Order: sequence, then C-alpha cells, then structure tokens
Amino acid sequence: MNADRIEPGQPMPRETPAHEPPPKGASFMNVFRWILFAGLLLLAAASITVYVVGHRPGGGAKTSAGAIRYHCPMHPSYTSDRPGECPICGMTLEPIPATEEGHAAHAGGPGSAAGAAGQVPGLAPIQISPERIQLIGVRTAVATKRAMGGRIELVGFVTPDEKSLRRVQIRTSGWIQKLYVNQTGETVRAGDPLLTIYSPELYQSEQEYLIELGGHAGAMPGMDSPAGGAAPGSAGPHESGALEAARERLRLFGVPPQEIARLDRERTASTALTLRSPVTGTVLERNVVEGQSVGADTPLFTIADLARVWVLADLYEMDFGRVRVGDRAEFHVDAFPGRSFEGHVDFVYPTLSSETRTLKIRFALANPGGVLRPGMYGRAIVLAGTRSVLAIPAEAVVNAGEHDYAFLARAGGRFEPRGVTIGKGDGEWVPVLSGLAEGDTVVASASFLIDSESRLRSAISGLGGSGGPGATGAPAPHQHGATP
Repeated sequence: MNADRIEPGQPMPRETPAHEPPPKGASFMNVFRWILFAGLLLLAAASITVYVVGHRPGGGAKTSAGAIRYHCPMHPSYTSDRPGECPICGMTLEPIPATEEGHAAHAGGPGSAAGAAGQVPGLAPIQISPERIQLIGVRTAVATKRAMGGRIELVGFVTPDEKSLRRVQIRTSGWIQKLYVNQTGETVRAGDPLLTIYSPELYQSEQEYLIELGGHAGAMPGMDSPAGGAAPGSAGPHESGALEAARERLRLFGVPPQEIARLDRERTASTALTLRSPVTGTVLERNVVEGQSVGADTPLFTIADLARVWVLADLYEMDFGRVRVGDRAEFHVDAFPGRSFEGHVDFVYPTLSSETRTLKIRFALANPGGVLRPGMYGRAIVLAGTRSVLAIPAEAVVNAGEHDYAFLARAGGRFEPRGVTIGKGDGEWVPVLSGLAEGDTVVASASFLIDSESRLRSAISGLGGSGGPGATGAPAPHQHGATP
C-alpha cells in the first residue's frame, strides 16, 4: 500500500466520510420556497390583469360599490381610497360625494356626450355642499320675461335750432358808422337797430328812386325834373315801370321795407342806412366794429331764437337699430339737478363719423327762459320701443370670449353650465335669445368660483382616463394606495 508523501509542515489530511445526511428541516424549506414562488407569480398575474383591464378603452379605474374616496380641496387631482393628508400641501383629505363622483364620471369631459349636451366645452356639472354654497355667497335668480330695450344713455350737447338762425348782411359795400350791439350774447327784439352803414351805392339808388318818384327835395344838385315837366308825384306808364324797377333795386340791395316807406313819406335820401334785427333772439356772432369797411360777402351778425334748441347725441354702431324717429327722449344737465327736458327724436343723421364711429341723432327741446345754453353737455336718454323678452341678471352671464354661458342651479347643490346667446342689456339685466327657458334658475353671484370648480372637475375627468368619449388619453390622476 502506497501512501502519499506528506511534505514537512503540511497538515495531516482529514478523512471524508462516504455519506453525510441533509440538515433537519431542509425538505420543508424547499417545499415552502416553491409555494412562495407560485404565490408571487399569481399575484403578479393578477396585478397585470387589473392594470390592463383598468386602462383598456371603455374601462376605468373603479372602486368597489359603496367605497368612499377622498381628495384634496386645494389639489383635486390627488385622490385616495382612505383618509389622510395631501402629500402636496398637507391639507386633510375630504370625502368625495358619491353622487358628485358618479355624475362627473358620466358627464365630465369636454368632449363627452354630456358635455356636448351641456353646450359648454371645457366645463362639467358639479355638486357643492350646502355649507360651501353658503360660505361662498351663492345667490340665484329666475329667468323671467321683462320689458327691455327701451333705455339708451348717451352724451348730448346743446346747439341752436338751425331753423331759427338769422344772418344779417348788406348786399353792397360800405362803412360801419355806428354799432348798437357791442357784444355777443345780447338779446335783441325784432325791429331793434343793430348798426348804421354808409354806402355810396345805396345813396345813389335812393336818389334814383326819388327821381322816379318825382321828389325834388332830396334830388342831387344839377339833376332836372323828370322828362316832360310832369308835376311832382305824377307819372305816366313809362315812368311807373321805371319807378317799380328802382324800388326793386332797393329791395335787392337789402334795404328794409321800413326804409322804403320812409323814402315814400319824407322824399329824402339818407346817407346812413340803419339795419334792424329781423327776429327776436340772442346775438351769437358779431363780426364787425365801428369804422370797418364791409363788402357784400361780410357777415355782420348771427342771431338765433333760443326759445327752442336742439340736442345732438352720438349713437354707437351697436345701437343703430334701436333708435327710430319719434322715440321719446330726455335731457339732463348738472346745472339743474332733478330736472329733465323732454322731447322726441326728430332726425337720425344719415352719415357716420369715421373718427368716432358714431352716428348723430337729434331731438328738439323747448327752452323756456333760455336756461339751456348752446354748448352745454348733459345726459341724453332715449326711451326706444320696449318689448317683453326673457332676461337674467347681467352678472349671471360668464363671458368666455368666443361664447357666453350661465350656471343652472339644480336641486341638491348641483350646478350645470349652459351656453346662452344674449342681446344688448340695460346694465342690470340682459335679454336671453337662446339657451334658457322661462323659470330656469341661474347663479346670479359667485359665478367665477363655480366656474373655476367646474373647469377643475372637467380637467380631472379628462385626465382620469375614464374611457368615455371625453377621455383624453392622459395618465390617471395620482391615487394614493392604488396598485400599479
């Protein structure tokens, strides 16, 4: 028998037994490991099945019947299946009412069927607890028939009635000798003297008229009596035609009838002609001074009777179709608080101002005592024809730029957005042309708070992957405790 050589310093080898039995309990551990592995496989398969079913089209992440879900009031996108605190802001989670959650699941998204029926894209019906309704101060109003369209407030200013304006002029040249009216704003009566003027042409015309009339007292030196030596005052057929021509010439020069009557009576030509006021009124313009040379084209005075004045008001394009001739109108000025001047629209100007994009309307007013002065500004109120229309408070309408909508108030604290078409209102109420029916209750205050909540609810429904027509394909909101 040969033995292996053992080098010096090496340990002596140990003899290995031919067979060593397994430790106690090893078989049980092997069976347990297989059972655990099989359980993990089953759990993984179940999780995958839940995930696939919950995210396939037409499906949705649903909770068991009667389960209560919670969300953060400040971050509604965070939901959980058990109470706690919001991991974003730390607020206590609040339970989501089952009716609200179910209603949002069915009517939520902007493109859902219910959203199309609600007529307002991007909004969803919501439900608010009575406590929160009272806290945010929600008020409601009922859509009712009202008489509207009859009041339009404009800015108006006073001008003289153009039909009462009179321009005083002389139709020849001359010089102003004396002025009887020295300033504008003076009131004159018909027949009052305004000025005296010296005109060589007028003096010559009066002399010719007297010659034809047969008067010698005022004849110019060197002039003979009428041909044929006729007695003064007598005239044949030829002389009568010449006399009428001379009188007509005086009329054409603007000589008043009183001056021609004086010539017939006194038979004396005057070197100064006195011009008198043709009407009773106020002097608006005085364009001459004493000693001034004037011509036929020089306006001397402008006189207006201010017993009746015009009020002109600017009408904006959106109101063109609301005002008609004959509509009743009122004018209020700050100088006379509590007093109104009433009239009727008598003219709508046919042209539009390219600078202000407005159209002028006019109504005439009686002006006893001349209290309304040309140039005064005030509030012009046109009371156009009224009609009974369905109306709601103006603050109940939310304007989104492209469309308008209001929130219907339903029983149980539910609010539903409803698209509306409105007309021109009076500041407090607006007519509803479509979208509402008589008797509908709408939110009249705090609409912006409900609008914000509705938009959040619509966004949550769109992000929830509910699989309805309004689903956007975005991932579901974070849900605390859900199995991935």
